[in-house]
Amino acid sequence: MKFTTAFVVLAAVLGSCYLVTAQTHNYFFGARVPYDTLVNQTSVIQTSSFLRVKSLNVEYPLKGQRGRNITAIYVYDRLGGGRGGFASITKGGIGQNFTRIHLKTQRGNGMNFQVEIYGR
Repeated sequence: MKFTTAFVVLAAVLGSCYLVTAQTHNYFFGARVPYDTLVNQTSVIQTSSFLRVKSLNVEYPLKGQRGRNITAIYVYDRLGGGRGGFASITKGGIGQNFTRIHLKTQRGNGMNFQVEIYGR
């Protein structure tokens, strides 16, 4: 009986460790609908720094560009393994013609994001 209980607990712990390592930090704001076009695509890559947190803002539209109505923002974490960073919208966003997306690393890790902005 004790062996079976220990085995079940060990399996649960190992299973949860597997889920943590397979975690990604992809973010999807809004939804693409027919006739939406890709209005901006940006790749953001930063190397890791020992025990440091790095952050960066991605803005749309770029200076001198005219913004289109945003319908969806997709942020893909290409680092994977639960080591990727985090994304949040700090200005504008869905239904607006401008946005600022704040990207932040985990402590001691880098970032590798692909940001796609769709609009009409």
